Amino acid sequence: MPENMSLISDAIKYSRLALGLRGFLRETITLEESKRVIAERLCNREKNFLSLVQKGIYQNPKSPFFKLLGVAGCEYGDIESGVNQDGIEATLKKLLAAGVYVSWEEFKGRKEVLRGGRRFSFSERDFDNPFLPVYYQTQSSGSRSAGTRTTFDLGNMSATSYYRLLMLVVNNALDIPLGLWKPVFPAGSGMSTVLMQWRTGKPVVRWFSPVDERQAQSSLLHRLATRYIIYGGRLWGAKLAKPEYVGLDEAIKVAQWMADTKKQSGGCCLMCSPSSAVKLCQAAIENGLDIEGTRIIVSGEPLTPAKRQQIEAVGASVTPRYSNSESGGIGYGCLEADATDDIHLFHDRLALIQHQRRVENADIYVDAFLVTTLLPSTPKILLNMESDDYGVMETRSCGCVFGQLGFDTHIHDIRSFSKLTGSGITIVGTNFVRILEEVLPAKYGGAATDYQLLEEESRQGQTYLSLIVSPNVGVVDESDVITTVLNELRRVPHSGKLTAGVWAQAKILRVKRMYPISKMGKVMTLQLTKKG
Repeated sequence: MPENMSLISDAIKYSRLALGLRGFLRETITLEESKRVIAERLCNREKNFLSLVQKGIYQNPKSPFFKLLGVAGCEYGDIESGVNQDGIEATLKKLLAAGVYVSWEEFKGRKEVLRGGRRFSFSERDFDNPFLPVYYQTQSSGSRSAGTRTTFDLGNMSATSYYRLLMLVVNNALDIPLGLWKPVFPAGSGMSTVLMQWRTGKPVVRWFSPVDERQAQSSLLHRLATRYIIYGGRLWGAKLAKPEYVGLDEAIKVAQWMADTKKQSGGCCLMCSPSSAVKLCQAAIENGLDIEGTRIIVSGEPLTPAKRQQIEAVGASVTPRYSNSESGGIGYGCLEADATDDIHLFHDRLALIQHQRRVENADIYVDAFLVTTLLPSTPKILLNMESDDYGVMETRSCGCVFGQLGFDTHIHDIRSFSKLTGSGITIVGTNFVRILEEVLPAKYGGAATDYQLLEEESRQGQTYLSLIVSPNVGVVDESDVITTVLNELRRVPHSGKLTAGVWAQAKILRVKRMYPISKMGKVMTLQLTKKG
């Protein structure tokens, strides 16, 4: 795009953001309103789904699902009658059997779609909701393929914010100060949390960012967007929390804030990644800080038993949030969970089914999630879109407010079969394949089969990425190997620099001299390593 056209496009987006942001920040929702809106969405679930399918797919010939439904010979009336007779999930399973789905690799554009003798090639942007105004583009909290770019949409945040008050209720955190330890742009999770919490009337009072703009190597547009939202909000009467840089190696500062806030206000709640939570809890123990009874809400990576144990050792409670960039919030946990990472599925906005698939480059099978969006505010319109996550789904009652509303579908043991995660930052494992098979052998010797990457967890709950280097390679400078890998990650488009910056700071990468595990793939996530 020519530079002058890009400037005009950015100006239009900022104008939209200014108009939308002012109205967004002036509206405050209540707990009763949140319950009412969610109850209405559950009541109108089938109606909302059919409306989105009709307008977003059948009246949108550019939709990838319009093409797949055409190959399957499925008309709108077929879906409508199926939903009315059997329900949404049963209809989705029939569509899956007819070839109406998109695999993770197909969604990312890494694999051609072949259905009924027809071939298609899709990209992530083909799935964008065409009815949403584009305010701003953000990234997932890490590099996933070429980076998952999603629309920073105020309408979607408005629809999602109704869960936020309920989240505080189930954590007994409605009347205590709320803090945040999440990155600045280009990752969108920090800013979206600040905005949504303001709308609930329970704002973030302190925002700690584990990376500063220099480390994240934020573009001028990202830096301007941060200031535009923060100071624009204040101009309109919303005193939004400004990000303060507190590195992962300075967890004591966050722990101190929690201890001071507990003493002054009788409690506090912090939202961060599980790894960050472990670091601040360890810092609290080492420095004799009292954070017993505080609440911690985690997201961005799996909450494992080891991480939960480390957090609860200081007397804090912890619950998980589960979301992804493609479909947004999927579900939140509560204090009555049966499993370590149990969450209530938000089936007012999503439908979820599973299918068994083979993990690429490994002789392992998992029950992958297939996601279908139900609301018109969703950033992407998805119909049986495979996420790269899998887990256990079950139905059970729960006495918390989520259960009382009817969210009785639970998911737990949620893991990825393609992403590697560290300190809340994720990256698709295939980004490492070129490094393992080409870059490292060329620089240090050996063959492509002499290198492997494993995601592992220490007894203290810290996640590490172990770079396996075969003894066949000979003597190598391990620190130089790590530097080489980080430099290569910085070349990954969009959020590669952010990922490398956080991982370098947290010292997540380490070298292990051993023979690669032959029955596994080149890159193995934590749970797949255990399966293997």
